[in-house]
Amino acid sequence: MARKTKNPKKQNAKKAQKQKKRQERIKKQVLSAKRVAHPDIEDKVDHALGFVERGDLKEGKKLLTKLKKKHRLHPHVLYGIGVLAAFTKEYDLAIQSFNKAIEIAPDLVEAHYNMGVAYQKQFIIPEMITAYRQVIKYGESGSYTVHHAQDMLSKLEQRMRDDEGISLDEYIKGSQFFEQGFKYMQSQDWEAAITEFKSAIKLTPNHPQSYGNMGICYMSTGKKQDALDAFDKAIELDPSYEPALINRKIAEGLTEGKSWDTKVKEIEYYKDYPLKEKSYIKEIVDSQGVLPEK
Repeated sequence: MARKTKNPKKQNAKKAQKQKKRQERIKKQVLSAKRVAHPDIEDKVDHALGFVERGDLKEGKKLLTKLKKKHRLHPHVLYGIGVLAAFTKEYDLAIQSFNKAIEIAPDLVEAHYNMGVAYQKQFIIPEMITAYRQVIKYGESGSYTVHHAQDMLSKLEQRMRDDEGISLDEYIKGSQFFEQGFKYMQSQDWEAAITEFKSAIKLTPNHPQSYGNMGICYMSTGKKQDALDAFDKAIELDPSYEPALINRKIAEGLTEGKSWDTKVKEIEYYKDYPLKEKSYIKEIVDSQGVLPEK
């Protein structure tokens, strides 16, 4: 009787699968240990945040820093650090901390909620929507956080439908097209970027940033008139949208058919300027003396 030989490929596949399952099991055990090994940590974080909420940021930071040294990967410690950062308006740091906490404890409702608030403060709406939806998913029905998240999303949805005629999901999809277009801009794939911005505009037609970025793409491919038209539309939607005002002035000095060969400066205008009561035009004038001509 012939001896049956084992298939080495199947053996390796089974071995890899067993190893993957073992690693996942170990990871779950580690994460579980991080969450339950120190049951008093949550109380200590709450104690520290009590100082933060009463305005004693120095003492709150001192206590949280001590906790971080001993328990730097505990989700509630990371959450507390995020809250402290939010109180000092360091929203990027706050979001980073909340994200780390959620990676370890996906059902940590407080982290999702405060991250939603941080995104809202920075006018980063798609991520805010996602965070508040997670609050509703993991939160206790009838709780303040769930009620506030539901109320916020309901009002935003109604506003979107009244102003844009779209749902929140359509808004998020449009934002995804915009982000992809921006990635193509960074790699100077101008035509691909234009395609993505047009897709974004189909879903979110009142989005000045899409028109403004599309104008830059047209400038970079020598399509002066298309660029001017795109900037005009952006300015029509938001007469105070400074990037379009500046870039339109540059486009006026270009020659049709001649590409604009300049490195594009990356900014998050609504987050970094109006919300902080800063002027983008003033910043350029202060740094360069005059507005750029071309």
